[in-house]
Amino acid sequence: MLPDGQVLPARSIAKFVAGDRGADGFERRIAALGASPRPAGSDRRAWLRTALEQIGARRQRHPRTHRYALPVGRTRAERSRAVFGMPALPYPKWADARPRT
Repeated sequence: MLPDGQVLPARSIAKFVAGDRGADGFERRIAALGASPRPAGSDRRAWLRTALEQIGARRQRHPRTHRYALPVGRTRAERSRAVFGMPALPYPKWADARPRT
């Protein structure tokens, strides 16, 4: 998790380390948060490790996978009687740092 509350996806990290398409944008994003620029030709993995420490990023386990369900039924009456096995929760806006009880 980045200091501004954004999540850093594992796929973005993998693309950067491999030098795939989009790696430059990822590097600019990390540098904009305060990391020192990567020297040309340096090891990407080593720079990323140092850069994440510099900006104060931290590892955080994601609390759970979000699940969505669409109402079933042909009419409004049928849909209103449908029973779901999970409680209705608000739409997730970002990963919550607090454990849910």
